[in-house]
Amino acid sequence: MKKHISHNSAESTKAHFVTQDSSSPHFTLNNREPHQTKQNETERLDRLMEFLHIIIASIQQDSIKAHLDSLMQEFSSLTHTDIKLLANYSNGRIALAELITLLRERIYTLLTQGALCGVEYLSLLLFTHISTYTKIENMAQDTRFDVFITMAQNNLFADGNSDVENLLFIELYIVAKILRDMGNFDRLMLEYISLICLVDINLPLSLEHANFIIKHFENLGVDMSILLNALKNQLNKEVYFAYPSQRRRSILNWQLHCFWNVSHFFNHHAWLELYEVWRELFYTMLENGSNGGVEGIDEAMYMQFFVYHLCGNNFHTQEQWARFCKDIDKVAVRHYERFAKSQGIYGVSNHQPTDKIRIGILRDRLVANSPYKVEFSLLSNLLSNKAFKERYEIRIYAMKLFEKSVDDEKIVQSYENLGISVIDVVSGFHTQGFYNSHLQKALAIKEALNTDNISILLSPNNGYGISDFILASRSAKTQIYYSHGNFVYDVPCVDSKMTHICQNKRRITHEGYEFYGVPVKMLERFYNPPLDSQAREKIAQIRSEFPQDSVILGSIGRLVKLNSKEYWQCVIEIMQRYPQSIYLACGGGNESLISECITSCFTQEAEAQGFLQRVHFTGYIDSGIYGHIIDIWLDSFPLEQGESRIEYVAKGGLSITLSKIPQEQRFEGIQTSLKAWQSIPHKDGSHKTQADFDNAFALIKESQLPLLAFSLKEYVEKAAALLEHFVSGDRAYIENLRELGAKARAVGDEMKEYEGILAFIDAITQTQS
Repeated sequence: MKKHISHNSAESTKAHFVTQDSSSPHFTLNNREPHQTKQNETERLDRLMEFLHIIIASIQQDSIKAHLDSLMQEFSSLTHTDIKLLANYSNGRIALAELITLLRERIYTLLTQGALCGVEYLSLLLFTHISTYTKIENMAQDTRFDVFITMAQNNLFADGNSDVENLLFIELYIVAKILRDMGNFDRLMLEYISLICLVDINLPLSLEHANFIIKHFENLGVDMSILLNALKNQLNKEVYFAYPSQRRRSILNWQLHCFWNVSHFFNHHAWLELYEVWRELFYTMLENGSNGGVEGIDEAMYMQFFVYHLCGNNFHTQEQWARFCKDIDKVAVRHYERFAKSQGIYGVSNHQPTDKIRIGILRDRLVANSPYKVEFSLLSNLLSNKAFKERYEIRIYAMKLFEKSVDDEKIVQSYENLGISVIDVVSGFHTQGFYNSHLQKALAIKEALNTDNISILLSPNNGYGISDFILASRSAKTQIYYSHGNFVYDVPCVDSKMTHICQNKRRITHEGYEFYGVPVKMLERFYNPPLDSQAREKIAQIRSEFPQDSVILGSIGRLVKLNSKEYWQCVIEIMQRYPQSIYLACGGGNESLISECITSCFTQEAEAQGFLQRVHFTGYIDSGIYGHIIDIWLDSFPLEQGESRIEYVAKGGLSITLSKIPQEQRFEGIQTSLKAWQSIPHKDGSHKTQADFDNAFALIKESQLPLLAFSLKEYVEKAAALLEHFVSGDRAYIENLRELGAKARAVGDEMKEYEGILAFIDAITQTQS
């Protein structure tokens, strides 16, 4: 696996805390390749020994605290596997023992002088691995540190302590235990995680700890099981509710804003092991609020958002979302409705008629993601229609879930430029940082909807506490759920469902639920924006980082969709036929899990590592740039990419896909859609003929058949055939295929443009009647 750093990465949630590593003033170790030969191991050992000798000499020469603080930063270049390597050799064990003896002496002296050992000293956790790998002479417990351990224990979370003081005692407690034992890594990590997640995450010193955790936990060798065990201890129902509300919220905040962002924990499927634990706490919170308990409902609403975010990023099937709706959403809306009625805030009051029918759209955050591009294109199409604009007014109500990410002001401005007001009545609650009240936000938005006389409320949300509360408390006469892919969100406070994923049909059934279909013709600036000179230079620069004869395969989207062994078995077969091919895995997610999935396809570790050198993980990228870098999109299965693939194809990209339905059925569906297209008159008002129909159908078949597979074997063969045209330099074939695709898309766009506005008006009219 190679880590390819994108040149225009989107902001990720990691940006909450991560800062740049400081460079080492003395010595740096080269990064290792994932697979080491015996020669590489020997070279690595030599460099590690040199590193330790430099550190030891440095400590012997200068023992002042500032110098020792600086040396603690040096240990960030080491990993737990380095300690294992050193512990396997006698010279390494001798050097480690000498270093630990020196560290104990110097730090003990500092502690007796009243010095504080800050978060950087937690790097010493690395050396507690030694006892796991070997037994070193003269490494018994150093009981001199007991006095500091006892002092810290007696003062941790004592009455009257500030959380800054608690953080200082946590540092003292953990550092003293490290130096006393030089072992028990797992137990120390359990204690550290359990303690740190109780403090206020908004504090500057908490930020230092969060940065340490995010940057160093992988190198320290903190695996997912250690994290989950520590969290399960704190999430135990009796333990959790024994804490005051601020500490309860802190336990959740550290999970979401810190531990979730550790690279090898990020979006890991093991988070789902906590689902039932979270659900039990959620139910208790709802019960605490069932009799008008404001704090219970407020806690529940945040907890619902929290579970939605951590689980939703891992969910990849409708079955998983259906369970979430059954366990969480449906239970929540019953309690929210009961609470609203008990507080006298249920329903719409004092609704005043307005010149235009007002439509409100409830948004979690305003950022340049796929839902935004679809929504903005739909609204742009609607507001370009004179009849619609004269009858309806659209307003957006922002929930501003900055726990996910802050709103992009350029996106806000884009709506306002379209004539759509963006209503923000919740930013004032952000003074509490990550402890803001979701109930207060919901009540403020509900009041604004009522004051603004919103008649129709569209909610493209499927599980947030705020949106579910607003719907459950009936905040508009007509409430519609708009789906961007979750077809099983089904709560009684929604009057109808709408989606653009509709095969150009006005009515469509997904997962047994009826939806109003609203085709959306996407704006060209989203799918295929013009490239300026700077963009072209960036594309050329990125491509130059790969071998000149490379054919770049890849995909763009959530990495969880690439966690498929049958998919990678096909990709591996394709790429083994063409050694000049490489794969760009573009998008956010847990790269380690995908690497493990790829490795599982090989019987020999060396072969797996060799193949991984041809797979490049880019992280979040600018699809407007990388859509012109990938030569062939190999669509994932069984979970295919969605809007990102359509956007890529709109740029003229060629995508190999695996059809979920048989060939005959697929083309029958195309013929049905073309019959509706045939009823749309030409621009000059003339009617389309049977010849127009036949030509369009032939065009679509010709454009799709080389790229559309109906079996795994066909997927490999069609991808290999397309690769052959790239390798042989057959530009004429490639350009012809791109031209056919563009003409076929034009047929679909004509249908979406004509039908979309009519379908939307039909959907809201039918729902209101």
